[in-house]
Amino acid sequence: MTRLVQFGFLVMLLVFCTSENGPTIIDVVDLIPDTGDISGWAQSGEMEVAENETQLWDLIDGAGIVFLDHGFVKCAFQEFSGEVLSTPCIVLLRAFDMGDTTNAYAVYHDNRLELGDEIPWTDTGHAGVEARIETSSLYHKIEMWHDRFFVDITITNVTLEALNVAKLFALNVSDAITQTTANPE
Repeated sequence: MTRLVQFGFLVMLLVFCTSENGPTIIDVVDLIPDTGDISGWAQSGEMEVAENETQLWDLIDGAGIVFLDHGFVKCAFQEFSGEVLSTPCIVLLRAFDMGDTTNAYAVYHDNRLELGDEIPWTDTGHAGVEARIETSSLYHKIEMWHDRFFVDITITNVTLEALNVAKLFALNVSDAITQTTANPE
């Protein structure tokens, strides 16, 4: 009789706790905006994807070790072309699936990626769980982690307007992660 009750309880759990509308598992490739998703910016060139260590090394050589050390699963890189204040610019978006939030957090906080002059992006509504901005004489770069993803966005222009474009890309990716990982119930 006890086994029958346990079996009945198990069946009830399966019936009432299973949902056809559970969270969607997103592929890192789906985080990359399409041409036209961000006004004035178009994908340029083919998307580059790596799904194993060899492919990652082919894309980013020695820089891949940081990601491999923290559970790398897959990445997608895409360049975009557009203009900032009538000056042609390139945006490079690199999105890494790190398998889980612990790994994404670990990559973000790995001192091999931190130069020390980054500024935390803490404005209300910023992208990701945590985000930071690095500015050099040649570019702005935003790095963030959100859910199981680590993302960096670099724009080849150092104006405030260019930084706002990079932020727009980061928000677009962060929104894509939120929309597909949120439980719809």
